[in-house]
Amino acid sequence: MNKRSLAYCLLLLCSCSALLAQSPETTRELGQSQEPLAIQGDVVLTQAEVDAAFSKIPPEHRLPFIRDGDKVELLVRNLLRSKVLAGEARKAGYDQEVLVKLRLAMASESELAKEWLKKVLADAPLVDYEAIAHEKYLVNPDVWKSEERIDVSHILISSESRSTEAALQLATELWEELEVEPSRFDAMVGEYSEDPSKAVNGGRFPQVKKDEMVKPFEEAAFALEGPGEISSPVETSYGFHIIRLNRKLPGTVPPFEDIKAQAMQQAREKYLKDYSARYLKQTLSDDIVLPDGATEELAKRYFGENLELAPDYSE
Repeated sequence: MNKRSLAYCLLLLCSCSALLAQSPETTRELGQSQEPLAIQGDVVLTQAEVDAAFSKIPPEHRLPFIRDGDKVELLVRNLLRSKVLAGEARKAGYDQEVLVKLRLAMASESELAKEWLKKVLADAPLVDYEAIAHEKYLVNPDVWKSEERIDVSHILISSESRSTEAALQLATELWEELEVEPSRFDAMVGEYSEDPSKAVNGGRFPQVKKDEMVKPFEEAAFALEGPGEISSPVETSYGFHIIRLNRKLPGTVPPFEDIKAQAMQQAREKYLKDYSARYLKQTLSDDIVLPDGATEELAKRYFGENLELAPDYSE
């Protein structure tokens, strides 16, 4: 099998999807077909085995997955790789070694346990996630409140094209002028600011929230209190900024309809998490008992009678 032929098969599969949907072949129970999907040497990967692997992919991701030739190729190659190497292990009798057999059995138990828990959650009683989400929204709407934002403008005097001292001196002179005549701020942006983005935004950032700007700029900008207030020069790695607060934009609570889908998803996740916790608590309610001497016996099997003589690999 090569990538080109696999991609061609996928193309045929996708182009014939409407026919496949109506074919009696698709009514077969999953995991029953022993027809080959791929062959490597004398190793055959059956349709049933691919069904088993494919069933682990969430349903909403299956169609995009099967339409992605690279993903399907990787899946097929990995499944064949496992089958080939496992076959080699069986030929060598490695699967009959005591500890290997036990590990394989434990891996099977672990896989079965995970799949069973998935089924338990899939069969959990249905609840009205929208009603739960809406009730939580009404009780505590501030959970959905948007972050406070500010609308600011700035003048940047760069320290890249001049010394730090010269940049600070010019920024200070401009700030002192603005103290007398603040209405000149926008004109000074056009005349003096060396922020390249001013050609697009005129030196204005109308929707700034925390953690979006460099820290000194952010701290100075959010410390401004009233519209029109102008900061003294603030140093960052770019140079010196003179910042004007245009307005504050307090956080708002969106209508429930705007966040309903997200709220319902959160309600679903919490319900299933709580349901899982209750099921596990009930199922695993018996106390764990360690017979006397069991842990000592374990240690002796690996390190002998005297643990003080055991090698310490942490040193």
